[in-house]
Amino acid sequence: MNVSDISAFVIGAVLVYAGVTKVLAGREWPASASRLGVPPVVAVAVMIAEVVIGLGVVLGDSRRDLFLLAAAGLLVGFTALLAWHLRSDERPPCACFGGTSQRPIGARDIVRNIVLLVLVIVAIAS
Repeated sequence: MNVSDISAFVIGAVLVYAGVTKVLAGREWPASASRLGVPPVVAVAVMIAEVVIGLGVVLGDSRRDLFLLAAAGLLVGFTALLAWHLRSDERPPCACFGGTSQRPIGARDIVRNIVLLVLVIVAIAS
């Protein structure tokens, strides 16, 4: 495995884990997403997108770069939502990983996403 493959695997694994934990959280994920200002239909789409995009990145077929770009789009959107909440007085739980992450949104969530975005760039550029 080279650096590109390792970076892609990490990104894909994180997305699959995030999506699966949201699925396993049942009704708690849409409720948590609602506290973040995310409509229920978008919450369902997010968990499906995370699993599909994550698997597309991990499986690494000829379209891996497209899945990596989709992962970057998700991460940019998530980071923008987190930053918006950090600027407000309201800090709902991140719920980034379904029921496993119920601590309030913090700067570490943005840093994590930036690290993942760097891994996307490494995976595409390598």
